[in-house]
Amino acid sequence: MNIHNILDLPNEILEIIAFNIIDGPWKDDVNDFLSFTSTCRRFYQWSHDEKYWQKLALRRDPTNKKPTENITWLDYCKQIFLMRTISSDELQNILSRYNKNYFCTIEKILLWFDKIRIYIDERGDYSLGSIQHPTYSTIAFLDENSSDSYEHCKVTVSDSKFSIENDASQYLGYLDFVINISFDCIEKVLYFQYGYNGYSIIKLFHVEQSFIDKYNLLPLMRKCQNIG
Repeated sequence: MNIHNILDLPNEILEIIAFNIIDGPWKDDVNDFLSFTSTCRRFYQWSHDEKYWQKLALRRDPTNKKPTENITWLDYCKQIFLMRTISSDELQNILSRYNKNYFCTIEKILLWFDKIRIYIDERGDYSLGSIQHPTYSTIAFLDENSSDSYEHCKVTVSDSKFSIENDASQYLGYLDFVINISFDCIEKVLYFQYGYNGYSIIKLFHVEQSFIDKYNLLPLMRKCQNIG
């Protein structure tokens, strides 16, 4: 296999080769080199077979489907493997409340380097009429205890999908927000408010060092920096 083909390997595989194979101890130079080139050839064949990347993506998250035909399974697999999941029990608050009868529960959060997806379960009893539509919800990264500046920094919904969509009783689904998880977010808090008026602004999580380490956020932050 020529050098051009090796360099056509995805960066993630090249990094494994560079830091774990080439830089490792070689006991028998000739045999190890032949084994290395054979491994590179298999890597190259494997990396250009879309069915393997599709299998890896679905193994990572069986509920996800490739969004469009314009993206390869390889590129989509990279996106999926940069995703982080934060369960509701890891959040500081999970209820954005209007009153005891109208409230939104955060079920989980998915993080990408350039997007945040928030799964919600909004309930109401029609005592005050229809539930405010979820797509009016907003988020913002702010310094801790600076929610007063929320109105000037908030980000609106870019996309959404609901399995239940009943303005009299319940909205169940997710909200997407186009927002960068960058190094600028360190030591900031992600705030959320349901609807367009009257619901409480809540703290979801604090991007402190322990949080970054726990969810391995540095690859997302580096990805954001490289694109920026």
